[in-house]
Amino acid sequence: MQHTAAAWLFEIALTLGVFGPDVVRGCRRRLTAGVRIGITQLTGAPAPARRAESDREAS
Repeated sequence: MQHTAAAWLFEIALTLGVFGPDVVRGCRRRLTAGVRIGITQLTGAPAPARRAESDREAS
């Protein structure tokens, strides 16, 4: 089965459209965690504890 250049481009564009937002979201979460860890190491302060979802809803 042979694909034309147009078919390859369409498949790549479709793949980027489907998985792109998830990849970007994952990269942002990793960057945020890295910044949080870096700030904690620079200041020497303990990392803030994350509140559970049930605690957030009660506030």
